[in-house]
Amino acid sequence: MNTDGFSIETTPGGARKVGSFAALLPQGTRVFVTHLPDGALDDIVRTAARLAGAGMAPVPHIGARHLESRAVLERHLDALRAVGVREALLVGGDRGRPLGPFPEAGDLIGPAARRFERLYFAGHPEEDRDAVLLARIDRTVAAGARAAAVSQFVFEAEAVLAWEERMARLGNKAPIRVGLPGVATPAALLKYARACGVGRSLRGLWRDARLLRMAGHWTPAGLIAGLREAPPSVEGLHFFPFGGFAETAAYLAEARQAPSERRWNQS
Repeated sequence: MNTDGFSIETTPGGARKVGSFAALLPQGTRVFVTHLPDGALDDIVRTAARLAGAGMAPVPHIGARHLESRAVLERHLDALRAVGVREALLVGGDRGRPLGPFPEAGDLIGPAARRFERLYFAGHPEEDRDAVLLARIDRTVAAGARAAAVSQFVFEAEAVLAWEERMARLGNKAPIRVGLPGVATPAALLKYARACGVGRSLRGLWRDARLLRMAGHWTPAGLIAGLREAPPSVEGLHFFPFGGFAETAAYLAEARQAPSERRWNQS
């Protein structure tokens, strides 16, 4: 698998640091916009509008537990639709107690499916959540929208390939985007892995002797190579730019260049 058709993630705050998305990314790139617990809904809408205006395909996260009421949800979905959003990722949200009547991502399927063409849901290769994910996919299709999964980031290609095979055995027909860390320092990778509960595949980092002696940046080249034989259900790669949006975008741009023109090691 190569990096063609990749997607990438940003926060509203991170997006404000990007001078030009069009200068960093191919036209039509899906850019997912996170919904942080203390984030303002208007910031997500403004970021989505900016991305659409730059020729990107904004995919906002919609965090169920961060929404105070059904009226707030409806207004937010309408505002996103009005600025050009056609796809969204429904998540529970990183909050212990919901602010309103929506404790989990599945509660948003009906209203979101009426407005958006495709709904994404988070997949967790290292956890036993497949039945819940498949139920959400089925409900989305029944509601008239297309469905897809985006996996939590992993550090071993084997982990995500085993998960895709497991999902296929359970009857999954929805496409999957595989989450990978972007360019980052080893310290940043470990920090986010611990914060996000990525456990077993951390051994993939420690197996990589480069990490133990690296003073600069880790790149996802090894993971991308390990996914070369990914099944057709894997429609693309999704990057979490823990080391900076511009750095990961530059790395992905160089993956499409001749080897002599590259700054990063792509092998």
